Amino acid sequence: MEKVVGIALPELGILNGRDCIYIDTVTQDDLDNLAFKGSINGLLAEKIRDERWIPYMLTFHRVIACFFSELDTYENMDTYGHLDFTDFNIVENSQWLANLPIREDFDKSLFKHYQLFTYDMVYNIIAVSFDLHADLPGTGF
Repeated sequence: MEKVVGIALPELGILNGRDCIYIDTVTQDDLDNLAFKGSINGLLAEKIRDERWIPYMLTFHRVIACFFSELDTYENMDTYGHLDFTDFNIVENSQWLANLPIREDFDKSLFKHYQLFTYDMVYNIIAVSFDLHADLPGTGF
């Protein structure tokens, strides 16, 4: 059975709230990386809880599938029932990943199903890993 689990980020903790994650740009490179750049509302980051906006870059590595939809349309799709999730999640036992016809020369066990909820959009991404760089004091963004 699928289970959606919030990802606790080391410097930020859990991100939660419709106004939490804003995206300025999305880029894809020729190495199958998908990068999101924007800002995070510090009031809605578990470990920050103040009024600053935190610039970030979130990169997914070895992306083999991505689906995105406008938020209200996604809620109407009833894909995951009532949407009570945090803004950055991993979908354990993902049916989408289980049914995805991945190339035979790829090790399916390496891939994970991530969800990213932004103010306007929801992204579902199948990738091997991610990293997040946030512009916090002392992090050298």
